[in-house]
Amino acid sequence: MALDIRRYPGIDLESPVGIVGFPSVGLVSSIAANYYVAQLEMTPVAGIGGPGMPPYCLVADNVAYPPVRMYGKKSRTKTGRDVVVCTSEYAPKPEDCYDVASAVLGEMRGLGCTDVICLEGIPRTSDEDEPVVCMGGHGGRRMAEASGLRIMDNGMIKGVSGVMLYQGAAQGMNITAIMCPANPAMPDPGSAVSFIEPLSKMVKGLKVSPKILMAEDEEIRRRAASEQASVEDPGNSAIYG
Repeated sequence: MALDIRRYPGIDLESPVGIVGFPSVGLVSSIAANYYVAQLEMTPVAGIGGPGMPPYCLVADNVAYPPVRMYGKKSRTKTGRDVVVCTSEYAPKPEDCYDVASAVLGEMRGLGCTDVICLEGIPRTSDEDEPVVCMGGHGGRRMAEASGLRIMDNGMIKGVSGVMLYQGAAQGMNITAIMCPANPAMPDPGSAVSFIEPLSKMVKGLKVSPKILMAEDEEIRRRAASEQASVEDPGNSAIYG
């Protein structure tokens, strides 16, 4: 898969932590990644495109960016860490996951990242389901333990996150993944909130308020309940003609 990688000037990062969020179940990973970009007012630092990706761009502040984008932010505290967030609206096809994961890891290494956290959504099967964390090799154990989440010792991770877990570890990078249960039937910003607390523990100085995500979740639930009520009671629907 041919990929076009480009850098954008304007920010100097020091040993940043990488956070990766491609679309997954409930879109929770890309929702969370984009939320951090917006709330922290992060600066574009790199982009990845190519003929194997959907033909679109994202225009922001009169600049066109490719489907996969990386944003950087200097730590807001003296003891915190710089951050790079990779996000996209497209989910790579299975046959493209290896190339995309390789490109993201390579670019993050070039930006100085040795610690990378993948955000991933998994189908929620009950109200008792909770996020878990896993790691690629022993290099990520420190960050996995810092998350405060239960460590998943056995299981299967699909997509870009799965490839990055074993590929990054083989390259000497410390890779962890947070697996967040979510509603597979609709966008689930409420579940995306579950990333915020463990990320704040894994990355010093990385803090955002979940209020906007919670408000979005309430609105989505309200609309879904209204639509369901209309289906169950069609007499309440206005019919003209």
